[in-house]
Amino acid sequence: MRSPTSAGERWVEFDRVESTQIIAAALLLEDATVGVVYAHEQVQGKGRFDRVWVSREGDSLTFSLIFRAYADHPKPYLVGMAAGLAVARTIGCRLRWPNDLTFDGLKVGGILTQLLPDAMGRKVPVVGIGLNLNQTGFPPEIAEIATSLHLVTRETYLPEQIAQRIVEAFSSLPEPDHWVNLAQAWAEYDATPGKQYRLASGETSIAERIGPDGELICTVNGMPRTVMAAEAIFGA
Repeated sequence: MRSPTSAGERWVEFDRVESTQIIAAALLLEDATVGVVYAHEQVQGKGRFDRVWVSREGDSLTFSLIFRAYADHPKPYLVGMAAGLAVARTIGCRLRWPNDLTFDGLKVGGILTQLLPDAMGRKVPVVGIGLNLNQTGFPPEIAEIATSLHLVTRETYLPEQIAQRIVEAFSSLPEPDHWVNLAQAWAEYDATPGKQYRLASGETSIAERIGPDGELICTVNGMPRTVMAAEAIFGA
């Protein structure tokens, strides 16, 4: 797979930003040759379904990857799922469809894939990655569902080094043209089966497996259902 810096695109680094995704969007419109937007601190980051993701300097890794090589990709969500694989191979976490990064069921990070326009009007996958690295605790509202790499390994990490290793990991991944290309690698880290997902209808489903196009195969009251990433969220 081609990494966001495979054609010589630059890294840009910021001390403090509202959101690396917002900066990536502006750079795309400017036609800047940037592949990675890295921030030491992010104060208004968003995850899927507009969930807040705040990253504090030294504790978290926050960056956005601009995949110009996959502009107008017919299945851009596969680029995001490939990014999950790059992270899993780097830190040894598990993957919970479609974008959660976990250790023992606790969330250590997440991925947000957006299609953003470039200067030529193409739709470019931009993948935001947030990882909890060195936190020793969390606010009460997420303390029972979150963890950090430090809490798992008792080691301390340099965010920049982890970011570089994740970007390097893309070169060893298969092309995200079809789910069949990613399925075997994903299966090594998959923690999806048996998990509960709330569907857009409000129904609760039980995950069975990932389908042939990267969709979720689940059951609702024992009846099979197929849903895409925008149609389900983890949890009852």
